[in-house]
Amino acid sequence: MLAIEKTNLTSINKIEEFSTVYKKLALEIELNEEEKSYILSCAIIFLKQYEEDKRFKSYLDIGYFIILKYSITYEDYLPLYDFAINFGYYPIAREIHKHNLIEGQLNLNDSLVELKLDNFKNENYIETIHQNSVRKKVLEDNSKEVSYIAPTSLGKSSIIIEHLLQNLELNNIGIIVPTKSLLTQTYNLIKKSKINRRILLHDEMFQNDVEFIAIFTQERALRLLDKNQVYFDILYIDEAHSLLDKDSRSILLTRLIRKNKLLNPSQKVIYLSPLINDSNNLKLNEDQIISEQRIMHNLKEPEIYEFRDENDVALYNRFVNEFYSISFEGDMYNYIEKKKGNKNFIYIRSPKKVEHFAKIFYEKLPDIMQDDIIQLVKKELENFVHEDFYLVKLIDKGIIYLHGKMPDIIKEYLEYCFKEIGSLNYLIANTVILEGINMPIDTLFILNTHKLDGKTLTNLIGRVNRLNYIFNDENNLYKLLPQIHFVNNDYYNRVNGKMKNKINTLRSNFFNDKVENPMLITFDIDNLGLRKADKEKQILRFEKIKSNELFLLENVENDNDKLKKYLINASLENLYDFSQDEILKKIVTRINVLKNNMDRKWNSLDIVSKIYELFIKDLEHTILSYEFLRLKNEHARNYYIIYYEKFKKNSLKQNILLTYQYFKARIREGNSIFYIGHSYGEIVKDSDNYNKLNEVYVDLSNKTEADIINLAVVKLKMEEDFVSYHLNKLVIALYDFELITKDEYELAIYATNDQDIISLLKTGLSLNLIRKLQKDNQIKNIISDENNNLITSVDFELYRNSIVGIYRFELDKYL
Repeated sequence: MLAIEKTNLTSINKIEEFSTVYKKLALEIELNEEEKSYILSCAIIFLKQYEEDKRFKSYLDIGYFIILKYSITYEDYLPLYDFAINFGYYPIAREIHKHNLIEGQLNLNDSLVELKLDNFKNENYIETIHQNSVRKKVLEDNSKEVSYIAPTSLGKSSIIIEHLLQNLELNNIGIIVPTKSLLTQTYNLIKKSKINRRILLHDEMFQNDVEFIAIFTQERALRLLDKNQVYFDILYIDEAHSLLDKDSRSILLTRLIRKNKLLNPSQKVIYLSPLINDSNNLKLNEDQIISEQRIMHNLKEPEIYEFRDENDVALYNRFVNEFYSISFEGDMYNYIEKKKGNKNFIYIRSPKKVEHFAKIFYEKLPDIMQDDIIQLVKKELENFVHEDFYLVKLIDKGIIYLHGKMPDIIKEYLEYCFKEIGSLNYLIANTVILEGINMPIDTLFILNTHKLDGKTLTNLIGRVNRLNYIFNDENNLYKLLPQIHFVNNDYYNRVNGKMKNKINTLRSNFFNDKVENPMLITFDIDNLGLRKADKEKQILRFEKIKSNELFLLENVENDNDKLKKYLINASLENLYDFSQDEILKKIVTRINVLKNNMDRKWNSLDIVSKIYELFIKDLEHTILSYEFLRLKNEHARNYYIIYYEKFKKNSLKQNILLTYQYFKARIREGNSIFYIGHSYGEIVKDSDNYNKLNEVYVDLSNKTEADIINLAVVKLKMEEDFVSYHLNKLVIALYDFELITKDEYELAIYATNDQDIISLLKTGLSLNLIRKLQKDNQIKNIISDENNNLITSVDFELYRNSIVGIYRFELDKYL
């Protein structure tokens, strides 16, 4: 929203008649015929102002909101139909016609226009005129780099498929997604498109393929380039706004684009995002030219409410920046239950508080009908996790929760259940839902706004009422006004207190890009608004990142530099303090000694002890990562020895029980103060690594049996992530340095040497499921097609139809 638009709309709102009628419309207070005519006339004036000067997009938006709100409130859809036809909001026009919402009011010209809407049909949906135009421009744009910027749910996934189909003359295609959930989601889209091409989901699936489509995270893509004589002809960067961030994965994404460009100067890159204001902020080099294609108009206009306390609720109107008071009595739980929709998303940032809220809210709700499907879900969670897993009970009242400290397969199964089971009404979650997950959410409650700026709030709100849930077989046009509720509270949002200032950021749909990635050319630390102390710390960090990335481009000769380059490439640059010169030299010496004399003592060591001997022993003073530093303790090493030997082979439930028994043993030994980290920490304890101000410990002796089981679930996920994303990098290093055999490597990474099982693991199937398939004699019914992609036989399909629950869910995801 331009400054002049804000000023003008504020001034217009001072006109008493407009202010009164506009407020009544927003609050759904009955308008008389004169008031209806007046407010619709105002909408027309706004729209004419927009037509005279297209820069004033907010005039279009407010005119659209008035007409949309009026038509839905009074079920008078002719104004909305006229608007939709005249401004190219064709999906709305088609819905109105399809559901006979203006029956008897159409003339011959309207009927002819209806026929023309088919020209804007793409697959099974109607596009807006702007969406249709921009999509065609993207497909016709032959630029080396193209950005497609569009509001959430306006066809970014489908345009990848369409663009890809037009570029099949390119051999090696990379689709880079930020999460595992998006890996499988994109994989299934590619499969449905029936593209005749080898599909890779893991870098180790590559078999010198002449042509392929790789659906990878940036980590897997970089490993593919590092270990093979191969490059991508085209890269699709999904959720490209993550390039602007300062975290390590954003640096890896810029590294991938830059590295692939060095290998293939003719590379094409397609950036897709709902959140980028200026595509030039994605540039790594001055000579880059990114052709931007942008959809400006959003079909949805959220209605934003603020629950302030038990007697104070307001409706926020972003166009005139005014809060309208609404009468309400009751606490936040009453408010959520009263304002709920069919599918409700309750956003809370902290995993521990997600669970805390779920348990309290459970006590406030009535039971739901216990049908067979709910019983099946409960039974599955009992069998795969534990009967004391909190969610087994919460599902009784239609509640599920999701966060990053849950086992991936359970989280993904619960996402699926929430989509498919109507009686599951409440999803309580944190940022795991922000990137790409397509859920049938119609009402959003935001209980925490910490680290949610205008852009991330907009992205979060965009998850509500995605267009595929609006334009379907029913009249769901009311969902074009998503219901968004900010819920003030002292516990879940105690940082920064009230939410009003955050809500005010939503007045404008224009948000400057915050460029925090030092590898982008528009990065300027002075634009980040850092305090002096923080700025000095960040300057050092950014300089280190730049130095490391530039170092990767150098040709190095000596072994010390080669090792440093390896560690940076493996994202292990933050493991050591490289300013201490003896580190690299000592590790290189150890590698050379071992390679020249692989003695019986070394060969007899387990994988964790080998990591300790090479990377940690006598280097403790140089290690920066506390998680790695734990391995200096024999007690910690013994845990990870067991993890590699047993936990990686066990089922989730077996590992939960083993962890539970370990916790109980610590309680019996009087050693109940246990390190759990910031996410679940409750108490402080003096230690060498954490000062007394850090709540990173729990006292197990104060926990119920159910609490201990659920902490075991969390602990296992934390350790799984540590092993998968950190410790395994050192296992890979041992293999790359030729210090362990292929058998040792495969046992550590895959928990098996069986090549058939390893091939299936690389596609995403879990070891637990593969073992079931072995037991049921079904591995033989999974075969490869002419592209070496996995397909299933008729016998396997009969088998598939005989199973239910988590096993069936996992099979359907990957096979």
